[in-house]
Amino acid sequence: MMQLFSPDFLFRNAIAGGWIVCVLCAVLGVYVVLRRMVLLGVALPQSGAAGIAAVFYLTGHVHGDAPAGHLLALAGSLVATFASLGVLVVGRRQSRTPVEWRVGAVLSVASAATLLFVAIDPTGDLEMTSLLRGELLSISTRDLSLLAAVAAVVAVIFALFRREILLVSFDPEFARTIGRVPARWDAVLYLLLGVAISVGVMNAGPMVVFGFLVLPALAALRVTSQLAATFAVAVAIATVCSLGGFAVSYRADLPAGPVYVMLAALCWLAASGWSQLRRARAVALAAAIIAACALPLSGCGVFGGGGTEPEPLLDRGSLPELTGEGPIAVLRFRNETGQALRLPSSNPLGEAKRAVGLDDSPAETVPDLLQRFAAYELSRRGYDVSPVESVRSAVPTAPSTAGAALELARAGGLHGPLMLGRLERFTRSGDEIVLVRLDLELVDPRTGAVTWQGSARRPVPIKSALTAQEVVQDAAPRIFAEAFAAR
Repeated sequence: MMQLFSPDFLFRNAIAGGWIVCVLCAVLGVYVVLRRMVLLGVALPQSGAAGIAAVFYLTGHVHGDAPAGHLLALAGSLVATFASLGVLVVGRRQSRTPVEWRVGAVLSVASAATLLFVAIDPTGDLEMTSLLRGELLSISTRDLSLLAAVAAVVAVIFALFRREILLVSFDPEFARTIGRVPARWDAVLYLLLGVAISVGVMNAGPMVVFGFLVLPALAALRVTSQLAATFAVAVAIATVCSLGGFAVSYRADLPAGPVYVMLAALCWLAASGWSQLRRARAVALAAAIIAACALPLSGCGVFGGGGTEPEPLLDRGSLPELTGEGPIAVLRFRNETGQALRLPSSNPLGEAKRAVGLDDSPAETVPDLLQRFAAYELSRRGYDVSPVESVRSAVPTAPSTAGAALELARAGGLHGPLMLGRLERFTRSGDEIVLVRLDLELVDPRTGAVTWQGSARRPVPIKSALTAQEVVQDAAPRIFAEAFAAR
């Protein structure tokens, strides 16, 4: 390995340069994928290529090893990349049209401009074409030094401000509450992306840059749900694909860039297959455990109606005792997320009837399902709880205040303590995390005073959830464990 990077090795610049570009793009690509900016990663490398082609045409393309030619090309890549980035980012904040429209327009213009500049350039056509195609063998020692310096600066900035970038990327509302300005740290992330893409396109070509902005991150997220581990796996994949890809391309006499990308794609496919296999094994194992438990329990009368030992109660945490005050009525939770959060029916025919207007019955939502789980979790902690359906019949709407809840409950014939819920956030982030903000209150049925408050505000892992119902089912035990402050 040390021989590959030694100064006298013939292909040292190509190997080292390709490795630096792949690792740099893989690290930043984790944010590109998690923030759903993949389309941005398509347009920006092509814009950088258009900037290089424009500079080569306008300057007549400087031949040989003169530094000016490559520095001007790098400047053109930077200008074009940041111009496109400004159009897409600023346009997203000031326009009501979907960002995909502008990404498509930028990609079309950049692709056409690149081809036109290559076609009309009277000199340097072969070298310019190889640079745009991603010919890693053309990396000079000067280019490698500049690439290493830029990568080091980007790595230092990313390491110093990774917490701020992480916070504003996945919970900008909380970032504002602690004094962080999301727009400022978004600008830092976009700056890192723009510089990395510009330098990467100049040395490895747009195809390699886009491929490694996406594929290593996608593969890593299939393997692990921990952010630190995701970065480590993405770097490992980029390293294996760049070093192994060069060996394959050298022996097979193939261009290095496409081989790198194909190996990264194979890693992604392998990680996806392993993830699906792991999920299938987990489902099969869970079914086997349930079946194994059901056989002896059915003989003991659990499913046959006979006597059984009661399930052990959970810790009540911060919840009060409430002895002799009647069953708790869990009222409908108030939806303050600004989203419908409707749960699709498992019956396709019912969904079709609702779509054409033949079924106008109210659909169940995430707050409704959380109401059911709240009642279930209270019963697991030893409380007497009114049936959810009877509570909904008595109080069909979600009250906004404790006083309004008390009036509605008395009018509906409910006399026990009341539990109110207010859902302010329920957002799925990626495939395995849901961001939740739920506030709960317990109301005295005699005075209307709030006797207890609890909240859940931590991100919740949902490793095996596919549908919205499964997301709630996976997240509910952790949500209410936090809200009830289990000790």
